[in-house]
Amino acid sequence: MNLLRPVTASLLLSTFLLASSARWAATDPLRKEWTHAIQQKQVNELSQREQLDYLNRALELNQAQRQLDQLRQQEAGRPGLAAPPRAQQLSETQKQLDQLKLEQQLNRVQQELKLDQIQREQSPFRRQQQIRELQLQQQMQFLQDQSRTKLMQQNLNR
Repeated sequence: MNLLRPVTASLLLSTFLLASSARWAATDPLRKEWTHAIQQKQVNELSQREQLDYLNRALELNQAQRQLDQLRQQEAGRPGLAAPPRAQQLSETQKQLDQLKLEQQLNRVQQELKLDQIQREQSPFRRQQQIRELQLQQQMQFLQDQSRTKLMQQNLNR
């Protein structure tokens, strides 16, 4: 009877461990699906945030363009008084504005490509790492664009 107890305990322990690992194996696909769903939600939120940031930047650039156009009209309305340095400054600001618009379009396409790449990534760990990198990149890009736009508007207000 003493011999039966260690065997019974051993059998119960192995049954428990097998059941536990079987339960883990059964939940593993669920964990993968859950992780993928959470990460997909993060990707969708990143995409929405990028679209919103893009619209805000486009609005700021459109306002700068309107302000530049108004200044050009004011300069054109003063025959003979238009100072060449001011016209040159307006022309330079227009070039900067056009450059910023092109860079923002390029950045938007690059962001969309990165989002597509993240969605295709198979490794949850790698996908999460890419999501974090893209979040940081978006924040830095937004701040850089905002700074450049403000600087351009300050130049126009001089």
